[in-house]
Parts: sequence; structure tokens; C-alpha cells
Amino acid sequence: MIGLPHRWGGPLVVIGDVVTDVVCRTVGPRRVGTDTDASITIRPGGSAANTAAWAAQAAGSAWAAQAAGSAGSIEGATTEDVVLIGRVGGDDAAWHRQSLIDVGVDPCLIVDHHSVTTRLVALIDEMTGERTMLTDRGAGLLLEPNEIDETQISSAGWVHLSGYLLFADAPRRTFVQIVQWCERHGVRWSVDPASSGFLADLGMPEARSLLAGASIGFPNADEALLLAGLRPSGDVEAAAVALCSLWGTVVVTRGSDGALVAQNGRIVGQLGPAVPGVAVIDAVGAGDAFAGAWLAAHLGGAPVGECLQNATTTARMALGLPGGRPPAGPSIS
Repeated sequence: MIGLPHRWGGPLVVIGDVVTDVVCRTVGPRRVGTDTDASITIRPGGSAANTAAWAAQAAGSAWAAQAAGSAGSIEGATTEDVVLIGRVGGDDAAWHRQSLIDVGVDPCLIVDHHSVTTRLVALIDEMTGERTMLTDRGAGLLLEPNEIDETQISSAGWVHLSGYLLFADAPRRTFVQIVQWCERHGVRWSVDPASSGFLADLGMPEARSLLAGASIGFPNADEALLLAGLRPSGDVEAAAVALCSLWGTVVVTRGSDGALVAQNGRIVGQLGPAVPGVAVIDAVGAGDAFAGAWLAAHLGGAPVGECLQNATTTARMALGLPGGRPPAGPSIS
């Protein structure tokens, strides 16, 4: 059964960005310099919050049974399984808190009444579902180490960090502190590097130093190539192998080309392109769905091949849904 057994000593604690997503999907081609009809929706998002939501769904809902191709029933997740720590503005804190509770996540939110929640405008390509994102970091820029209690980390069964913490001074200090706490208390941790553009701005020597030591890294292909020092057109398998120097397990997502896994300097798992004809409604959150489902399967004791299959299937399902999170409730209808 997929779940988060307490042999890990506690819940999955996800730390990072909580975002108010403004999702814009054009109706017809975009016209520069004039009006273009569009569908505009405001939704709760953020890579860390999305990952927590998908992990909670995969950990204990009927969604996990669908992803695994099982006809059996699976016990529902509870808010004791997955905890999300993030920083939000006071104007929509209650909305974000309830949105997380609705998908089975325990929201541990730091509320800043003098700032706004991070806001993101996602421009969705109507043909491919791919997105271009414009971000106002807001309250997310200000997460300080003293806003997190060390016991929240020491009591965790696993910690997952969003790389978006690295791209401003205060949350970067928090990232470093959390990693030190994980090492002090023997808590395993994983990381999503988050953004090739922001990684490039940070610089590779510092980025690699900060990201090193995770049990699992979840870069996409662009991030993997950048961190491995290869060209954008380089060999993704070679990048994954090279990144074994940073992480115990390297899991590279490749969009429509599937995903691959490297351990100990070699490729140990791979799934190819998606089945032709799979509808792509919205690519926002697909990588988060992958990471959340992988962590739920991994913490449930699944081997690498099963983690890869569950995560890939869940990410493909996510592509067919609007927004970056699973629907609220125990299952997909």
C-alpha cells in the first residue's frame, strides 16, 4: 500500500513557496500590442505547496490506486502525513490554509500582514500546454531561519525543499539552516532545483554547493544540464550520471520525453515518451506532481522502478487537469 509509514519517524515536511497563481490561457494566437481574448483563473499554487498536495493525494487516496493501475481501495491520507511550511501574506492566508487542508496537507503557514503572498502569472500556450511564468516573490522573499522551529525538522520523517528558497538572501539562509538541522538529526532530505533561470543567476559553484547532500534531487532536463556544466543541447543521461556527485539518487524529468533515474554513477531506471494522444490541458504543476508521487511511493517502501512508474503516471494525469494541484477530496471523479 502506498502511504507514509511511521517507520520513517514522522511526516513528510515540505518547505518552500506558497503562491497565488494567475493562470492566463489565450483564446487563439496572442496578439502583441493589442487585445487578445483569454481565460483567466486565480488558483492556489507554488512548487512546494503543489508538491505537498500531490504527495498527500498519492500517499493515501484513491488517486494513488489509479496511478498504480490498481482496482483496490487505499486508505485516505490525513493531515498528519504531509506538512507544508511556507510564508504567505495576510490578505489571502485563510484561503491558502483551507486550500491545503482540502487536499490533505497540514498547513504550517507564517503569515506576514505587511506583505502579499508570492504571486505568479502563468501564460499557457493553448497548443502545447507549456507555460511562461512571471513572478512577484512577495512574502516568499522574507522567510527567515528563526521563523521555523528546529523540532519541526527533527521530528520529520523526511524533508523536501523547494529550490526557490535559494533565490533570495533570507530564504537562502533558511535553506542552509534546515539542511544543517537535517544533518544534525539524521533526517533525510530531497530537493527540487526549481528554476534553471534563477540557478544561472545564482551561479553554478554556489548553486552546486548549496544543493549538495540531498538523498534525492529532482531536476528537470534543463536544470540537470546546467548543474552538470553541459550545454543546453547536451546529453541528459550524462548530466544525470554527473549529478550523482551531488545527490544519492538523481531523478530527471524530461517533459514529454519521460524521466530517468541515476544512482552510483549509472542510469538505473528510465521511462520513455508519453503515450501519443495524451491531452495536455495545463503543464503547471506536472513536475510537482511527479516529485510528490515519487516521495509518497518512496516513503511507502517502493523500489525505484515503482516510484518512477507511479510518479510518471501521476504527472501525466496532472497534465490533463487545470492548475498545479489535484482536485480537493479523496479521489478523481
